[in-house]
Amino acid sequence: MKMTLVGTGVRTPYVLHGLASRERELGLTEVVLHDTDHERLDVMSALGGHLCRGWNAAFAVRGEPDPRAALAGSRFVFTAIRVGQERARALDEEIPLRHGVLGQETTGPGGFAMALRTIPAMLDIARVVAEVAPDALLVNFTNPVGIVTQALCDRTPVRAVGVCDGPVSMRASVAEFLGIPEEEVHADYFGLNHAGWIHRVLVEGRDRLPEILDRYEELAQTEDSWRMFDPELVRVLGMLPMEYLYFYYYRQAAVNNVLASRGTRGGQIAALNASLWPVLRERVDAGDLEGARAAWERAMGTRDATYFARERGEAVPSEPGAEPAQDPFEGDGYEGMAIAVMTSAIRPSDASLIVDVPNRGAIPGLLDADVVEVTCTAGEGGGPRSLPQGPMPDVALGLVQRIKAFERLTVEAAVEGSRDAALRALLTHPLVGTYPLARSILKEYLSAHAEFLPRFA
Repeated sequence: MKMTLVGTGVRTPYVLHGLASRERELGLTEVVLHDTDHERLDVMSALGGHLCRGWNAAFAVRGEPDPRAALAGSRFVFTAIRVGQERARALDEEIPLRHGVLGQETTGPGGFAMALRTIPAMLDIARVVAEVAPDALLVNFTNPVGIVTQALCDRTPVRAVGVCDGPVSMRASVAEFLGIPEEEVHADYFGLNHAGWIHRVLVEGRDRLPEILDRYEELAQTEDSWRMFDPELVRVLGMLPMEYLYFYYYRQAAVNNVLASRGTRGGQIAALNASLWPVLRERVDAGDLEGARAAWERAMGTRDATYFARERGEAVPSEPGAEPAQDPFEGDGYEGMAIAVMTSAIRPSDASLIVDVPNRGAIPGLLDADVVEVTCTAGEGGGPRSLPQGPMPDVALGLVQRIKAFERLTVEAAVEGSRDAALRALLTHPLVGTYPLARSILKEYLSAHAEFLPRFA
């Protein structure tokens, strides 16, 4: 069985590790890497192949610069692309900050700008998949995951599922807190990508969420992500919020913290990657693939250790540490979720997944076609299907409906090159919401990213 990874960024080894650890379940014989940046493709194909040999993976790894050849006959397609690479991300985050609005890769104006650039490229990929691999399941990790998956579901015939490691990490944290194996904990989750809540925690048929809320101070001592929220807020909500909701519940604090850090996450990642890729190239050319692995692990250690740090107001080192704090392949992360989705497509399973799929009644108050992030059943093969979640409390539904309206308008703007739809999208988003801000931010994005936005010319 063939699988294609579209986009060979620095997180590619995580996906390959997940595939190597679950290859018997998937029956993979070949993993093909593809990227429009042929330099990165060459480097990551060499490093990825070396890593997979070390893990005794049975499948072959190779790079293929031609998209049709890379995708032809694939059973699964995993997408993780970045149009404009790290410099464009840095601009996405810097521009709104100049106007006192959050600059973040997936949330608010930053996610909007990335979606405008990314959706046309993803639709092009999907069109090729539909032609040369019509039976493939497309597993999307391209940010902003929810909006991109919405565009794929609305505008193409491919089967697409969006994946994010946030909800599954929440479930794992709750299971550890309760002292129960994760597979014995069923978490009901609803919302959108980077805007959702755990609203029920079932263990042997009993809801343990009330207990967790009562003991939230204890839970908050176990993970940085829980410490971001005041216990009073969590108890008022009656649900466990995912970490990106910090940007809505603590909007001004998040902006102030980022401004005080005198930088952005996008700028930090751009600097880290700008230092890493030449080292990887040098080590690969010298035949020192273990040296390339060591350099990659150090960079990933710094990247992971500083995740969300500036948004919380913490110090952010810019240089990779001497050694990673832990094994970079410890835990499953988003690659584990992606592989669980693939497994669900080829064999029946009782497992539950939290992924991005069309709503189809899972959350009342949203359209059936709206892509949501909810608990799904793996089902009888064919991929995950949403499970009914019941009514969403007004305190959450109002926010979700507004963000979803923004997402629909962003898809329309990206596909049609409509300035009016783009302006309506920013006007709708809770973190923007005023005409002068929306107009100014849109004008700057269209100018800064003109080469990637020909539809708006």
